[in-house]
Amino acid sequence: MAFQVDIIPATGTDYFSTNIEDGIALADAALREAFAASYPDAWSRIQARRAFMADSLGIALHEDVLPFSNLPAYLPPFLLRPDRAMTMAAG
Repeated sequence: MAFQVDIIPATGTDYFSTNIEDGIALADAALREAFAASYPDAWSRIQARRAFMADSLGIALHEDVLPFSNLPAYLPPFLLRPDRAMTMAAG
């Protein structure tokens, strides 16, 4: 099942903010196995996105969630400062 996921941070002010619009799919074990076998390059990219989300952003995804966006959940609050990104706090 495919979804569009929107992350729109609330600034608490009258000012607008950047947002994220990511495509994901939900896939059970059988579908994940079939997808990996049929599309190994795409599967490798999905796994790299999952690792980036967990290791760099602090977002642990359920194994059923397959991120399709090239910038998965990546939100630079300052568009000209890609070295800064919002992350999930531990705890």
